[in-house]
Amino acid sequence: MARQTVGAVVGDARLNGFHIKVLIMCSLLMIVDGYDMVSYGTVIAHLMDEWHMDPVTAGTLGSVALVGMLVGGLFVAPLADRYGRRPLMITCVTIASIASFSCALATGPAQLGVLRFVVGVSLGALVPNFNALAGEIAPRRAKALFVTLVSSFYSVGGIAAAVFAIYIEPLWTWRGVFYVAAIPLLMVPFLLRHLPESPDFLAARGDRERLLVVLRKIDPAAELDDVVVERSAAAGKARLRQLFAGGNAINNVLIWVFFAMCMLLSYGLNTWLPKLMQTAGYPLGSALWNLVVLNLGGMVGAIAGGWIADRWNYRNTLVAYFVLASASLIGLSFNPNSVLLNVLLFVAGAATVGVLAIIHAFAVEYYPAAVRSTGVGWAAGIGRIGAIGGPTLGGALLALELPFQQNFIAVAVPGVIGAVAVALVAGKKFRTPEPERAAVS
Repeated sequence: MARQTVGAVVGDARLNGFHIKVLIMCSLLMIVDGYDMVSYGTVIAHLMDEWHMDPVTAGTLGSVALVGMLVGGLFVAPLADRYGRRPLMITCVTIASIASFSCALATGPAQLGVLRFVVGVSLGALVPNFNALAGEIAPRRAKALFVTLVSSFYSVGGIAAAVFAIYIEPLWTWRGVFYVAAIPLLMVPFLLRHLPESPDFLAARGDRERLLVVLRKIDPAAELDDVVVERSAAAGKARLRQLFAGGNAINNVLIWVFFAMCMLLSYGLNTWLPKLMQTAGYPLGSALWNLVVLNLGGMVGAIAGGWIADRWNYRNTLVAYFVLASASLIGLSFNPNSVLLNVLLFVAGAATVGVLAIIHAFAVEYYPAAVRSTGVGWAAGIGRIGAIGGPTLGGALLALELPFQQNFIAVAVPGVIGAVAVALVAGKKFRTPEPERAAVS
């Protein structure tokens, strides 16, 4: 009798209720990430007035959470390769929600900065792992779609932050935006009961009993008696050096570059778009609605990108998205009429936020299971350098008081750099050294 692998069981499974339930849980976690990260951009104008901050200080404060995400991606996310995705994800969403709610109690930039850093560390570890889990339970023909579908809900969180800011700030001031951030704590009991462990992690650990429970949910009709479960000698020992072994160094650096460029675009726009639009003469309320349009585009672009990548390829899809991002931002620099403005904002969101979803899907597919959390975590973590640079550079640009057109042209440059990096690396395979493996009966 032919023996089948775990990957074959998962890849050949038909979509069922278990897949939908896991996608819903991961998507809700992405909403938490989107809300917590965009919320600062919705209150920044009020904070500058109340705490008398200049643009550079406000931009630096906006980057604190992103520094935390860098730390979380580099040093906390890889712990899932040792201890599992499930416990790390539940712990991180709990800490992030408590810290984000506590931001409402801050009385100055220093307190807010510390709390935003804690939020960032938690989210920096959380995001790579639920993206990885979404890809690891997906049928073969829908891996990119699963990850990008989950990633698209970042925009739902961003939209929620903007809408809450519009309607809550007049009632509860800017602090009301952070009061809402406690709502995800209600998810924790559900996650404890229903969130599964990664089948790839269980297979790498040789945990056959728990693995078969998950596989029966992924494909209830599958015959699992002949499934081969092999414990990897690398399981639980993921290290950064494994990412650079076997000639992978250049590819890893290029992946880090286009993660950084993508995050610079996405986080920079979400932080400073309302203020940029104010400098062009739009009232704050209208500028906040521009943020909604941007994130609506991001949601559509992410889902469409996953569908396209599954049927085309990652390389061409990513290059097209980066080029489209730069073109739409340059178009915004001409201060178009309201209709064209909203079209360009929608396209810019589709391309900038959308490409963020696709690169996570690419990274999940690129890195093998034994180093996936480490690889995706470090790619997202190093990418946070671009995310940190987005709010900071945006504040610096505003402080220079450049013409409106030059601000958007400057923001478009990272899209060109990202397209070049993607073109050089996407489509290549991670070179895995021959592992020592021991079969588990």
